[in-house]
Amino acid sequence: MNSDFQAVRENLFPASHGAIEDWEAFPWHRDRTNRIQAHKAHSSQAIAIDVFGTVKMSTDRDRIFDAIAARVGVAPGGPWEIALEWTDTDRLLGEPRPTQVDALAVGSKAALVIECKFTEPGGKCSQTAVLRSGERQCNGGYADQINPGNGLRGRCALTGKGIRYWEYVPKVFALDPAVDHTPCPFKADAYQWMRNAVLAAALGRHHKLQAAALAAFADHPSFPTARKAKRGLLDASLGGHAAITPISYQQITAIACHVGLDQELWTGLSAWVDRKVAMAASRKSEFQEV
Repeated sequence: MNSDFQAVRENLFPASHGAIEDWEAFPWHRDRTNRIQAHKAHSSQAIAIDVFGTVKMSTDRDRIFDAIAARVGVAPGGPWEIALEWTDTDRLLGEPRPTQVDALAVGSKAALVIECKFTEPGGKCSQTAVLRSGERQCNGGYADQINPGNGLRGRCALTGKGIRYWEYVPKVFALDPAVDHTPCPFKADAYQWMRNAVLAAALGRHHKLQAAALAAFADHPSFPTARKAKRGLLDASLGGHAAITPISYQQITAIACHVGLDQELWTGLSAWVDRKVAMAASRKSEFQEV
């Protein structure tokens, strides 16, 4: 194994290593130079593998996910299967490049779509970005407009491209797709939470399962997603209070310690997560002071 993978292994909780079946083929998060980023102390991919990879490999997996399912309001019931960096190959939302989910857990009665964050905020919609021409494909509102990139008229540039988010939005949020919403309710980081919530709805319908979207995050006051989770990931006016449920890594390890039989494993994972969070928070603070 080359030095890159060795550094990644050292940054992952040892019990999670078995969740990576093929280290070469695994869809690692990479930078612009194609360098794997999971060796970094603040890697969101690494902490997701720490927690969900360890649960995936544990004999306590069904107990833990039954408890998580009950917590978020869907039916428990194993056996639970967990996929890391799962991609919707069925293209249920019509995306040209399907959403890659950090973790997907599927039981006999329910599916959980899990977006994982560490020190970073949620992702924003790309359609308002400035094109090379200096124009934007979307003006920031969900209102009748023409996309200068392709000449298509519609309220949402993504809908014009055949992406089906707004087909599922009414099933999850109190929003009417036939009327204008200005600014677009998903213009900022609510976009990523919406995308995961509608994917969960699409998966549930397609597989005839109850489904929920979760936002797993590292709970520390200096991290933006943690701060947002305390206030609510989505604006209350959207009506989708249960569209995506925040759950911290610390809460997950506490659940594992409570329901799991392998207490040594879960105590060790809990301490590992706490150390990572403290280290990332310390480095974030040092960076901000410079």
